[in-house]
Amino acid sequence: METCELKNKIPEVLAYARMVTKRNGHTRKYAKHIVALVVKQIMHFTDVQLTEFLSSNEIGRFLGYKRHFNHTIFSKVRKTAAKIVKELYEFFVYRKMKGRTIRLTAMDSTDIQAFSSNDKDAKYGHRTPSKREQRTLKDNAKTLFFGYKLHAIVDAETEIPIAVEIAPANRHDKTFFHRLYRIAKETFHVHLTPNAKFLADAGYDSTDIYQELHYDNVKPVIAINGRGFYKSSVPKDPEYGKRWAVERVFSRLKEVFGLSKNRFVGMKKVMTHIYSCLIAYLVKYL
Repeated sequence: METCELKNKIPEVLAYARMVTKRNGHTRKYAKHIVALVVKQIMHFTDVQLTEFLSSNEIGRFLGYKRHFNHTIFSKVRKTAAKIVKELYEFFVYRKMKGRTIRLTAMDSTDIQAFSSNDKDAKYGHRTPSKREQRTLKDNAKTLFFGYKLHAIVDAETEIPIAVEIAPANRHDKTFFHRLYRIAKETFHVHLTPNAKFLADAGYDSTDIYQELHYDNVKPVIAINGRGFYKSSVPKDPEYGKRWAVERVFSRLKEVFGLSKNRFVGMKKVMTHIYSCLIAYLVKYL
């Protein structure tokens, strides 16, 4: 994103940030740090580079930063900002999706490696290798990694992540369906849309998921899990291919906004990083 384009979007982000920070008992000045963390992800900066940018650029002057301030302020903010950036993301999504109809939702998760093996909040979990990785592996077994997972339900037509959850990697994907689906229902009324469909891979092939979707008249378009006895089968529904919308969202978050470049230890700091990436995604693409 060009600096001039970013400059035009900063006032809106700052206004939202001030509302959320005030609600959480912080001063208006605190909001500029939240916006700065979003700028960091958009511009691919380190904390030091972010400080230099805000010290010399008109965006920094607009936010209220002085020249040559100490970059350690961002490390301090990350310790207390997790709840605020989460609420800011939710508020941003609500404003962006207001008045829109959501017919197709897609759900999946993506892995986020822990920065340190001493991260007490991170856990070992499984991830599905990319197609490129699968070609180099002896079999298609899932690979083990240490860290966290971002679980998300995405509007498959606009590619907006409407409900997300961050958790240690050892939690199974399907356990987050009910929580995230409930958010999608209560906030965006996805279950009231005619011909609504829920798209997911074989990890969500579960009786309780089918039951809840059928109760809401939402058609489950979910791959059948072979349970290790046979190969999972892809649904014949012509719209199943739109499930890849959630994969594209994860790909952009990792490749464009630095989601995979986690340099933080502990759930709170990792959450701040992930939600900053999500907000950056919304700011750039919407």
